[in-house]
Amino acid sequence: MEMNKPMQMGRFVLFFVLLAMGAGKTFAGSKIMDRIETKIGVEENRISIFFNVPMRIVSHLINAKQNEISIRIKPVVTPGTESEFLTGDETFSWRATAEVPLERVVFNGSLIGNSTLSLSFATPISKYEIEQGKGFFSLSLILKKQKKVQQIKLLEPAELIDVPQTKLPVPSKDKEQAVVETEGVVTGDYVLNLLSQRVPIDFSKVAPVPVPKGRKLYAVKAEVEGVAWYRLRMGFFSSKEAAKIANREVRHFYSDSWIDLASTEEKDRLQAETGVDATIETLQPPVLLPKRDKVRLDAPVRLTKMMEKAREIMTAQDYPKAIRMLTAILEEKTHAYSKEALELLGLARERNDQVAHAKAEYRRYLELYPEGEDAKRVNQRLVGLISAAQTPKEKLRESRITTQPGQEREAEWEVYGSLSQSYQRDASQSNFIDTDVNFEDEMESVNRSEIATSLDISARRRSQDYDLRFQFSGGYDVDLLTGGSGDQKSLTEAFIELDRQSQGLLGRVGRQRFRSSGILSRFDGGVFGYQFNEDTRFNIYTGFPVDSSKDVFIRQDKWFYGANMEMDALIDDVDVILFAIEQRTDHLVDRRAIGTEVRYFDENLSVFGQFDYDIFHNELAMFLFQSNWSLTDDTKAYINLDYRSSPIITTSNALQGQEGVSSIKELSLSFTDDEIYQLALDRTANSTVVSLGGTHFLARDFQLSGDLTVANTSGTSASGGVDATAATGNEFYYTFQVLKNNLLKNGDIGILNLRYIDANSANTYSLTANSRYPVTSLWRVNPRLSLAYRDSDDGTTRLSAGGRLQADYRVKRDLLLEMELGASWNRQESSTTIDTSIDYFLLAGYRWNF
Repeated sequence: MEMNKPMQMGRFVLFFVLLAMGAGKTFAGSKIMDRIETKIGVEENRISIFFNVPMRIVSHLINAKQNEISIRIKPVVTPGTESEFLTGDETFSWRATAEVPLERVVFNGSLIGNSTLSLSFATPISKYEIEQGKGFFSLSLILKKQKKVQQIKLLEPAELIDVPQTKLPVPSKDKEQAVVETEGVVTGDYVLNLLSQRVPIDFSKVAPVPVPKGRKLYAVKAEVEGVAWYRLRMGFFSSKEAAKIANREVRHFYSDSWIDLASTEEKDRLQAETGVDATIETLQPPVLLPKRDKVRLDAPVRLTKMMEKAREIMTAQDYPKAIRMLTAILEEKTHAYSKEALELLGLARERNDQVAHAKAEYRRYLELYPEGEDAKRVNQRLVGLISAAQTPKEKLRESRITTQPGQEREAEWEVYGSLSQSYQRDASQSNFIDTDVNFEDEMESVNRSEIATSLDISARRRSQDYDLRFQFSGGYDVDLLTGGSGDQKSLTEAFIELDRQSQGLLGRVGRQRFRSSGILSRFDGGVFGYQFNEDTRFNIYTGFPVDSSKDVFIRQDKWFYGANMEMDALIDDVDVILFAIEQRTDHLVDRRAIGTEVRYFDENLSVFGQFDYDIFHNELAMFLFQSNWSLTDDTKAYINLDYRSSPIITTSNALQGQEGVSSIKELSLSFTDDEIYQLALDRTANSTVVSLGGTHFLARDFQLSGDLTVANTSGTSASGGVDATAATGNEFYYTFQVLKNNLLKNGDIGILNLRYIDANSANTYSLTANSRYPVTSLWRVNPRLSLAYRDSDDGTTRLSAGGRLQADYRVKRDLLLEMELGASWNRQESSTTIDTSIDYFLLAGYRWNF
């Protein structure tokens, strides 16, 4: 009982930390995926997805629209991994940016065969690579950057030379010749101004932009009356109508976007920065358009050349020369360029500080051309000149943050996360017939009706010396059923972590997971580590195990302490981790184990191994071996060997089958300590799983894979009032999978899965089809179909068919509407009974990313 005081104090301290932390990050209910991190580089951007269990990459495929990637992965069921979670679905949302347009990551799990990781992007991506993390607990998606102009400095702001250029029909020899244009060529002076702000454009923070083929995304810096403005722009468009169409596509990300005219200087500078003509993106064979009607040229060629020259002079800021040129143009008789030249003349005089002359020209313009958008623009200039004459201008002072050489720039907080809420309903209808006694019963039931809310927050502050991170993930479900199980709270993660990189110290306190440590589950506690060098770290840890995220308070009956040593590249490319741990339950030893984890990875071969031995119970808790190797560029093979106690050997296993007993303390009232230890051994079976498989690319967008799995679980002994269980014998699982673009519909990524199970008591055949399809840049759908038939040795058969449809719609950049509908039909028959049921479910809600 001496443990009670430190346990009580630990409970108080940790509970206070959990309540005090209102900001931390991951996502509610997240069990497989741990977190996502991004890194912005010069030539490439990296998205790293971290997992709570080891994951091996099998293959990957991108859809035709290049905004969905499907990655086939194989999870490793490590000690403490809840196997039922590996068969479910899990979603991780992300706030997309122009640099990293990732929107969400969806995990679809499967214990047999391969699981799928689907990455959705707000805009199409170009070249990419996928890398296996060195420790198998992560994978990275590397996005190769296209050449992007971060900033073009304009000598004058683009919007002050917004006089529309006069468009004349293209002259030809007979004036009836077809106009020749180039497919994919972008011509014209119209651009979309997506964003205007007083600080430089940071592509890693601004919203993603669906850039049409042949357009350019770039940033410009302009000086407006001595004040610097930074603008995010996309161009160029041949007409205002084309720009309007593109503007509708970006409105969900940039609600204040507007159409502008680009100056010659802006296009010239873009060409100089990129080496690509701003008006011609690619050179392709010409396409003949229909012939235009006969037209009359309203201006001689001489005036056309004079206007082109006048615009060049304006761009070069030689205003006296521009005034002379424009005056000469206006001395001609009225022509097609008269309106444009008069507005430019007023603008030239204004910039040449000839305010009175400029007012006169603007008034003259309004007298001649009083209607339309052009008149409104000129009137605004005139009003501005009059107002400026009445009120002296105040000099704008620009605030600057200066950093002295060698001085560290002040660290900034990064806060992001998501809030989701949904209504969920599960219901069923059943019909049972017993022909032997001529009995029939029908029943309807609602199994779930609830409003589920989850909040996920992350806050991070990084500098050269430290990395401070808070994470929180929790939820609250409101039960709407009368007589239901009641409202449920959940707390998945809540911790604070400080990494003092300069000193090699790391500390983390709160609810968390810590892998490669011998800890069997998430826990409430602390981890403290010291980095000896780049390849070696020593960690100690202690805490209270958490069986379920629904346990929102810290338990007292179990606690542990342990240590591990992480040694990267101990022998060439071999990483080794050694650990030791002891866990207590009430007054008994629950688990005392030592173990190691070994990892090797190169371009063609990867090996993961784990060994966990309980030196108290003198039992092998687990041995894992997994290897993957590339035979050719198109063919890969893998082998998995998994031997473990089932469940992992602990003294707490003695509670299995004991009715009305929930703790070792209660069990000790009926059994001695040695008897309890023996009961734990009697309740623990041993399981062996061996898998062989491979994958092969038939084409760039067509993959085949298959594997064979053999599983065997031993029986358990009868003792303590609990019956024995029989061994399963060898059970065989055969899986064949097709992964292909345009499988169910053009533009999708489709997965077709065939499976046959030869088990000890039944044979099962199943077929599933799964598709992810981006209907538009805002709509995504994910239909799934399934069909299964089971033939049991006792003569019972079961036929099941079902389908589900997931869909999400992006209302704005950070707001997503989500919906899921599904139903399944089941019919089970025996020699005397027929049981038919229909199950259906509904989910509708929203997700807000911030």
